[in-house]
Amino acid sequence: MALVGGDALTAFSFEFSVDGVTIPNVVSVNSIKKTAPIIETKSMTPTGQYVNQKMYGTHQSGEMSITVLNTGDSSVTSWIMDGLSGNQSSGRKSATLVYKDTTGATITTMTFGQVLVSEVDYGNTTAGEPSAIQMTITLSFVELKVS
Repeated sequence: MALVGGDALTAFSFEFSVDGVTIPNVVSVNSIKKTAPIIETKSMTPTGQYVNQKMYGTHQSGEMSITVLNTGDSSVTSWIMDGLSGNQSSGRKSATLVYKDTTGATITTMTFGQVLVSEVDYGNTTAGEPSAIQMTITLSFVELKVS
């Protein structure tokens, strides 16, 4: 059913996977950002007319972060450690983020190519605090496709 005026897509749930392996216990996906740099050129024509032109620059990579409950799952920790140790062959992955509505139907799928772990933040822990231990993983990517 098509949306009516004023309605917006909402993602009731989502699924994040790396190389086809679903990452368990993802709490949030934040700041998915990919930019296109703009280059400005200024010149003069042979007749003396000033020309100010803008165009796209070179292809830029993107960045995002995911927050995961730290369960010690080896599918998460081995990939992170491979990336942080500089292992280019096993550290470079592809990732998929699937947004789902309240019925579980897919709303949007985002596919990321050449994903690398650039940072891991294990956050803060407090003795005696009954809260989950979370880690935030910052990822860089080169390709982004939305379908």
